[in-house]
Amino acid sequence: MNAKRISMLAVGVLFGCMLATARARAPVSGIQAFGNGTAAFRMGNYSRALADFLKARRAGIKAPQLGYDLGVTYYHLGRYTQARHEFTLLAGIPTLTAVSHYNLGLIAMQQHNKPRARAEFTEAYVSAREPALRTLALVALHTLGAAPTPGLHWTAFADADAGYNSNVTLTSESTVLTPAHRGSDVYSLLAGAIGQLSGNYQQGWQAVGTFYRIDYPAVSQFNQSYLHLGGQYRWSSGSWSHRLGFYAGDLSLGNANFETLATLSADSRLKSASGNSLHAFYRYTRVRGGSGYDYLTGWHQSLGIEETLKIASTDLTLGYSFDFNERNNFNSASQFLSTSPTDNSLYALLDWHLSDATRLFLETDYQHSHYQGANTVLQGGTSANIFREENWWSTAIGISYSFSKHWSLRLDGSFTDNRSNIPQFSYHSNQIMFSLEYVFPH
Repeated sequence: MNAKRISMLAVGVLFGCMLATARARAPVSGIQAFGNGTAAFRMGNYSRALADFLKARRAGIKAPQLGYDLGVTYYHLGRYTQARHEFTLLAGIPTLTAVSHYNLGLIAMQQHNKPRARAEFTEAYVSAREPALRTLALVALHTLGAAPTPGLHWTAFADADAGYNSNVTLTSESTVLTPAHRGSDVYSLLAGAIGQLSGNYQQGWQAVGTFYRIDYPAVSQFNQSYLHLGGQYRWSSGSWSHRLGFYAGDLSLGNANFETLATLSADSRLKSASGNSLHAFYRYTRVRGGSGYDYLTGWHQSLGIEETLKIASTDLTLGYSFDFNERNNFNSASQFLSTSPTDNSLYALLDWHLSDATRLFLETDYQHSHYQGANTVLQGGTSANIFREENWWSTAIGISYSFSKHWSLRLDGSFTDNRSNIPQFSYHSNQIMFSLEYVFPH
């Protein structure tokens, strides 16, 4: 059970009282008892909830959710020894390690054991991957007068991928002269880090950096490298959290500089007690095209909004973005090619937690693009001016497995189709990727 799905109750206890996806072999009586316990807990009848949860356990339900709900129920009843026993067992499950240590810290505080509380909150801070939980642990440490050590201020990760893409060159089937190779094996590396320069995650300055490299051995002229560096400031007001960032980026294509970017970014997010969230963002980017790519010089703006809904063990994200470009475009005495699209995009992502370690992802994206200025194209041996219009969509499915606190595997497959009123820009491609991710200890 992902800690991001756990709502915060009184005294800061994180509670995930949800009806478990009971194992098929669990008796109906056990499932019913679990459901009765959940209902009793929500009504504040903790004694009744405890009786039902224990009945469910005796009936054979062994889901981690039941152990978690027992721990929280024991806590509310003041039975801290039993609560500590439940959370100690859960701390061995990678996806529950951080939240279990956080709750163990709360128990230690109730037992007036400050050294143990500091140790538990520190472990929660170090092991948490969810920003909200890290912030709670950090606040608890400051309350105890135990600021985290400098090593706790940094988070870093590395992601190595290998796979195959059927159409790296984005070549249309209508192209008369096709390249010798369109598809290629794919190898990529993504690495990033974020450091807390001042304050804490809720309010303070951060430094961020990302490096991305992707190689296509069969069509190496399409190899790409991207370096992204910047600083950002976060602050909160009530249920809202905000971020203002300034970033610089450099993108290379093949062995040449493709684009140099400077970006101003603003985000606001509203999160409800149920775990649902609303996110709005704005980006302004100045772009300088590299040598031979001056037609890309100009600016790009993006405005978007998305909502994430918590539905049982599933996170559903729905979003819309509007993107506007003003570029130099490619303009010669005999030809004009627009590189300034206006895009309207819709997307949906389903993140289904199949178990504590396994997640299934389903994603679909649609984008309509209208390009400024009429492109000069040849039709029937004569030149014509056509305003380029495109409909692009992509669908993907992936599954990930976390086999420890730091390591995870992921397999993704995707299909992309682009339909343009200028045939040479229509294409489709398929890609499959296998990924290995490592999150560095804090």
